[in-house]
Amino acid sequence: IYEESARNVDHRGMGTTLVGILVSRQGRAFIGHVGDSRCYRVRGRAIALLTQDHSLVNEYLRAMPHLSPAQREELPRNVITRALGMAEGVMVDVACDVPAPGDRYVLCSDGLSGMITDEQIHAIVAMHDEPGEACEALIASANARGGEDNITAVVVHVLADGRGAEPAGEGAAAGRATEL
Repeated sequence: IYEESARNVDHRGMGTTLVGILVSRQGRAFIGHVGDSRCYRVRGRAIALLTQDHSLVNEYLRAMPHLSPAQREELPRNVITRALGMAEGVMVDVACDVPAPGDRYVLCSDGLSGMITDEQIHAIVAMHDEPGEACEALIASANARGGEDNITAVVVHVLADGRGAEPAGEGAAAGRATEL
């Protein structure tokens, strides 16, 4: 991405965020991300954000955690501090999680997480057994609230009974069931 941006004037300044997951048969989930694409884990009645946005807002909040709500509102939104293509080398954060049977991982772009709340993501994922149906419902919900950006969602459902599903959904929506 960086090389193409440097080589072609029409592509100068291009970049992208990325989030990915690898669920191993050894009982670990490895999450890699750069930018403001996110990974959530839905487990029972809880949703946990497993990534932290590489954004100017988060940099401010790390440095000054006691900002008032009014000060937080003044911070510039949608300014990312890391993305593929911004520099020749980019640090990608990697985290490890221990999945449990029934867990669902939601990987998404800020087009989804910026339009619906974490609680709404949880509720939508919890009401759909099929990952593809959950993706379609997530994207429909974000679009119903304005759909101001590209919306990408992938749901990975961790199974324990030997069943697995092929990826479902189209375009920016996909689903997957995985046995550990």
